[in-house]
Amino acid sequence: MGRVLAIDYGEKRLGIAISDETKKIAFPKPYIASSKRDGIIKLAKEFDVEKILIGFPVNLKGERTAAAQKVNSFKEWIEKNIKLSIELIDERYSTKEIQNELGKSSRGRELIDSLVAQRMLERYLEKIKK
Repeated sequence: MGRVLAIDYGEKRLGIAISDETKKIAFPKPYIASSKRDGIIKLAKEFDVEKILIGFPVNLKGERTAAAQKVNSFKEWIEKNIKLSIELIDERYSTKEIQNELGKSSRGRELIDSLVAQRMLERYLEKIKK
């Protein structure tokens, strides 16, 4: 049984989270620099990933944002390099939720990116559990 990999796309960093083999728990992983996105290929093989989720930026009305085209280009790159099922998922509110939970801690943006990926993955796993 393969795992699910979630990615919070950013121009500088890719927040990463991965499920356990039973698809019940989501774990944040260290971010990958966007310039070193080939690391996703290695990660997908290492953890026997069967599906990749990518956070898709939409506004409050559910419409695409300006960043949506960059995410689509990133998705196309993944499709060319990794032959796995890929799903774009709504990432609305995820970053704000994580920032509110962390408060004004000293934790940097690097941690937030992977925690956002974890939150998206948790929502997905909850949805498929039903």
